[in-house]
Amino acid sequence: MKKFLMMVMMCLLVMVTGCSSNPKTNEIVNEEPEVLEEVEKEEHPVEEVADDIEEVSINILVPSGSTAMAMAHLASELPELDEGVKCIVEPYVQGSDPLLAAFTSETANVIVAPTNLGATLYQKGVPYQLAATIVWGNLYLISSEPMTIEELSGTTITAFGQGSTPDIVLQTVLKEKGLLDSVEIEYLNSVTDVQSMFAAGEIEIAVIAEPSLSVSKTKVENANLVADFQEEWRTLYDVTSYPQASLFVHSDLIENNPGVVESLLAQVAASVNFANESPNEMAIEANATGLETPEAIIAASVPNSHLIFKTAKEAQDEINLYLEKLYEFDSKTIGGALPDDDFYYLDNDK
Repeated sequence: MKKFLMMVMMCLLVMVTGCSSNPKTNEIVNEEPEVLEEVEKEEHPVEEVADDIEEVSINILVPSGSTAMAMAHLASELPELDEGVKCIVEPYVQGSDPLLAAFTSETANVIVAPTNLGATLYQKGVPYQLAATIVWGNLYLISSEPMTIEELSGTTITAFGQGSTPDIVLQTVLKEKGLLDSVEIEYLNSVTDVQSMFAAGEIEIAVIAEPSLSVSKTKVENANLVADFQEEWRTLYDVTSYPQASLFVHSDLIENNPGVVESLLAQVAASVNFANESPNEMAIEANATGLETPEAIIAASVPNSHLIFKTAKEAQDEINLYLEKLYEFDSKTIGGALPDDDFYYLDNDK
């Protein structure tokens, strides 16, 4: 009798370990050997244990300001990009130093940064590719007295970001209009400094960016718009505007997980669209995810921030034009040379 029972138990074990079926699909799963737990008592049913899915995090670094507004909905929702693949948006950063550190240390999978910074580091061998552009300029010229851009001759303009995009756009537009040699440009450390001094009446003509422009309008009654640099650029070169900030993706992620990259781009596009279509709701999300600008100012600044999503494939010609203008201004602003096609992530059909 004992021999008979032993034979029955051995047959049952062979049937259990030989194959298992997926209860949802009735397909036979026999690709990998399973580790079965020891069954202590016959009356306990064998429980099927689902395969563990290793969670992968995609780290995204975003600067404060208009870029944070564009990415706020994604930062709030933190969508899953694929099964087991989640987004982590790091706290919004100030200035270029954290971006430079992230590029060179390769600590972030995705970095939102000034387009020319990405181009400069690409020339140094940093393995990131431009996948999309999300901010198409947010720079303006304001004055304490009503005037036009043609009336700037003989004046002093206070700007910020010497040698970077705000300065280059300012000088390029002034040069194209034949005004560059007839004005004096003074520089402050940041747009916040410009905003504060303009509000205090210490400067009369200033280059400013959103959302600081909207802040100035609430504090200074006589903040007169002299020039919309995006419109000036569009008129000069017949393009959307200048691609101020772009999304850069590490080449390892592109090579190993192109599907995740495509999913990410779709989510970024949705985030940008949400900012434009629901600015008040986006402002709440932006505050909740770390942008310290008041909600009303964030929402009011959306129309002047030019948050537009374009893939690298869609924007390549406009980006090339922008980088060519920067190269003409000072080749060092883009790393000494114009980037080749490998600078762009072009493997999508969007």
